[in-house]
Amino acid sequence: MSVHARREVPLGHGEVHVEPRVEEWPAVMDENAQALGRSEVLVGGVALAALRRSARREAVALALQYTSELGIEHAEAPLDARRLVVTGHQPELYHPGVWAKAFLAERMRREADAVALDLVVDTDVFDAVALRAPCLRPHVRVCDIPLARGDGRTSYAGAPAPDARTVAEFSEQCGAVLGNLPAPSIARHFGAFAAALAESAPRAGDLARALTAARRRYEEPARTRYLELGVARLAQGTAFRTFAAHITLDAARFRRVFNDALSGYRTRTGTRSLVQPFPNLDAGPGRVELPFWVLRSGVREAAYMQGSTLLAGGEAVVELPGTVEAAAAALDGVGLVPRAATLTMFARLCLADLFIHGIGGGRYDRVTDDVITTYFGVEPPSYAVASMTLYLPLGAHVVSDAEIAEVEQRLHRLEHNPDQLLEHTEFDDAAEASEARRLAARKAGLVDAISRAGADKKQLGSDIREVNARLAELLAPLVRQTRDELDALREQREATDVLTDRTYPYCLWDPCEVMDKVS
Repeated sequence: MSVHARREVPLGHGEVHVEPRVEEWPAVMDENAQALGRSEVLVGGVALAALRRSARREAVALALQYTSELGIEHAEAPLDARRLVVTGHQPELYHPGVWAKAFLAERMRREADAVALDLVVDTDVFDAVALRAPCLRPHVRVCDIPLARGDGRTSYAGAPAPDARTVAEFSEQCGAVLGNLPAPSIARHFGAFAAALAESAPRAGDLARALTAARRRYEEPARTRYLELGVARLAQGTAFRTFAAHITLDAARFRRVFNDALSGYRTRTGTRSLVQPFPNLDAGPGRVELPFWVLRSGVREAAYMQGSTLLAGGEAVVELPGTVEAAAAALDGVGLVPRAATLTMFARLCLADLFIHGIGGGRYDRVTDDVITTYFGVEPPSYAVASMTLYLPLGAHVVSDAEIAEVEQRLHRLEHNPDQLLEHTEFDDAAEASEARRLAARKAGLVDAISRAGADKKQLGSDIREVNARLAELLAPLVRQTRDELDALREQREATDVLTDRTYPYCLWDPCEVMDKVS
């Protein structure tokens, strides 16, 4: 298909966007599995079908281990999974639209005899992990309450888990903000998450594991049993290192294909920025940038190949032999991890029967489709796109432009043609009401007179202005009231974006509500 409708986020509360329909997912999984399961395309000298079998077994084994280490209740999973559905995201306090992907994977586990796997992208860096919430005092705005601060270089896996004091202070600060909201359920949900975080953080080891374990404990009322696997752990596996070695030893060609795919995407979509959806892979004298990072002591650095040397941070990391098998072995313990596009490429080709993207990822993975087609010579497997919208129960009145325009028009008529609004005006004083009606009748007579031939328009115009001035005096309280109404509406409109934001973190909603909406 050469033309795509632009996917938009769902707008209504509780609305779920899923493409294709969830009922079609088992069939899509089987189609992908059949196509990839018989592929003889070589990746690192190994048929893709064979690499895929070993990668899936290894990933499920690693996920069972990782999930158990976090103390998460999970379903037992056969290493030779009949169906494997995969999704993933950074371990931040993300919004329910992201959360819904994991619940949909769980639905496949329950209904389609699938192993469900969530990839925790703990290899990404962060500036801060914070609770983003609406604040109502002293005025409506968005507040960010930090749990952990990053430096833009350290990964989630390289950052320490928050200590008990930090968690307690975070919980107290968030509780104070959320306690001012009109719906007590919001603070109650967060309290349950805060308790889960306090329980998980002391034995988590790093920030990613602390947040993942806390999220899964928070989900417990919904009885989710899917598996978790950190990308840093996945990248240690033999299958991923084989995949990475294949690309690394062919860095120049991969770079050309990848950059061409980006250029084609930008042309088709009118994207002008050279860093969207991903930056181009760079090249310099004798070296080529790789679609990987190197994590050293938790710090993420760009990876390059210079001859047979893998570089990171301008330093030699390891010499790679010329065969994929030997290079894969040499990468053991190096900390080579995938960038975003490379991760989804590996997950879709080597792991998943179905990969679940969010709306943004589904849009950008068209670049990955082009790379898979051109570089690997494989028909790209189909993926799913899913998101949902939940709004906090804040009783927000959404003020429209039309509503403001109506009040502006009413104010203009009060100031310039007040007689036109007398039918919609109530007077507390009978004499004032009578006077207003008399003035309106007089104005009607003056307007009729001024339209006649030979009329003294100057005098009649003066008389009309005098009547309007007197009517304005009588209606002055209503004018002030209408101005106040307009100011309040404008202020409410400014607050509407805050009160109806769909991107507040998942820990402000009941996990059972999300499970119910995706089921």
